[in-house]
Amino acid sequence: MANALKHRNQLAVIAPRPAARPTSFSDRIAAIAELGAGTVAAERCAIAFLASGAGADEVVCAPHGDSRWDAVVNAVLVALDNRLGDAVAEYGLKRARRAPGSIESIERVALNAREIDAIARVEKIDGRQIAASAFTDGVSAVRIAMVARADRARGELEVSLELMARAVFGEMDLAAARASLEFWRTHGAESGRQAADAKRELVQERAATNRLDEAVAAARGAPPNQRFSRFGELVASGAGFDQWVVAVADGGELTVAASSSGHKEFNLGEAGSALGESFRRRIVIARWRDRDAAIVDRAKQFAEDRIFGGSYVCIPFEAGAIALASRDGRASAATAAAIVERLAPFAASWVMEREASRRSLLARQLALRVFAAIDEERARIARDLHDDQAQLIAAAKIALDGKREAARAIFKQIEEELRRKTRELRPVTIGDASLDEAIEREFARLHRAGITAKLVHLVRDGAAKKISRPVQQLCFQVVRETLSNVIRHARAKSVQITIDSTDAAARVSVTDDGCGIGAGIKGEGTGLAGVRERLELMGGSLTVESRAGRTTVVAEIPESA
Repeated sequence: MANALKHRNQLAVIAPRPAARPTSFSDRIAAIAELGAGTVAAERCAIAFLASGAGADEVVCAPHGDSRWDAVVNAVLVALDNRLGDAVAEYGLKRARRAPGSIESIERVALNAREIDAIARVEKIDGRQIAASAFTDGVSAVRIAMVARADRARGELEVSLELMARAVFGEMDLAAARASLEFWRTHGAESGRQAADAKRELVQERAATNRLDEAVAAARGAPPNQRFSRFGELVASGAGFDQWVVAVADGGELTVAASSSGHKEFNLGEAGSALGESFRRRIVIARWRDRDAAIVDRAKQFAEDRIFGGSYVCIPFEAGAIALASRDGRASAATAAAIVERLAPFAASWVMEREASRRSLLARQLALRVFAAIDEERARIARDLHDDQAQLIAAAKIALDGKREAARAIFKQIEEELRRKTRELRPVTIGDASLDEAIEREFARLHRAGITAKLVHLVRDGAAKKISRPVQQLCFQVVRETLSNVIRHARAKSVQITIDSTDAAARVSVTDDGCGIGAGIKGEGTGLAGVRERLELMGGSLTVESRAGRTTVVAEIPESA
């Protein structure tokens, strides 16, 4: 690490040559910069690295010949170098030696938002954004800075930075291997044979890297409705499997997103699912019947043993898990795990996109329901005003033709009626009153209609004292709309309102002794239907039980609402 950080501010800028084929180490890094910039349509991409035998970090920039943003990326690279040096001094960045066949991990060091904003203000990059990170594998360090359009997704830029860093570390490993190869070529026949083996390994590693790059490109270009199918196909075909099931944590529950058979009816929530257990415990579960048949027979049985009927492996990733099955012994779990790790960031972004799409659809549906409710309420108000005003105008005509005292009484009645209608048009709210006070105010409407009312609490010291204000508001809306229905339709003589409360929920019921809801009577008016919708959105419920002589409306509202 010390060698990777020496001469931190001595930056030798090397623009990528437009050569048909990269030859030198720097040319290959420049090609990575060109590819990374082209992938996200970046206006400038710079990679700083320590070349073999160089005394200072080298920097390659892309696109070729465009130097408008060199001052920006150089300032960011210097800041990243300082931050990387501070991190090494304070914490020490180390990684465990990787075991043969495992996947190499790197550590990221990034600038905070304040540092990036400071550079952006000085260099005036309005309409664009800076994406930058330093990476280390414990031996070498790579710094990458990018200037991209402001409309590019931040997560896409971060993934591109990491992919470029991994490619650079791969080139460093390849360069080191080539140097080792040249060394052994100068030392006899035995060293030559060892060098030949190393070369074959390099070819295989490069081929594996190319396959992974191709898989990433294929996953990136998959249509939205085929993404998880493409994910499963890429992993299975790349590792020698012939059956697969991809499951994702969608909406908090693990569900099958795609499968090679096309079926999605798998119960992943049960304890007997290897795919579900692999995701919950974040472990790889493998069954190789041709290698350890005796062990498999004694091991815990999973539903996948019946589904696949052969060898299979379940590999978890951030957004879900994949089950892969093979009818022969050519499949490689290690290769599958490598492909899954490269594709996992894309799968996570796809799940987030699906969730965002669902929420957007829900918001649109709720908006349509709100607008429909508003239109219905406007129509109801218009009908009520038309009917009531017609009666009031008729009464006014009679008053004008009658005696003074009779006219005065009629006009007083008209005034009271207008005031009552005005109050009814106001939003339903308890204001500063308690729930009991607000309900008792509604009793005046019942008394004018000749209906007696009673308020009952089922808990000591009054249920309303235990109910939060938002839930009290909903309770009052339920009571008010139910009483309006009683006055209009029930022909009842008495009403009882019962309030109950626990730590988890409030329960309010309204019971009348009226005629009940017959076949020709609409069960819920616009107001009560609107209350039902609010309750359901907040996790509550509204039930109506009715027969001749007794109708009960019950609302249950969780306190979490």
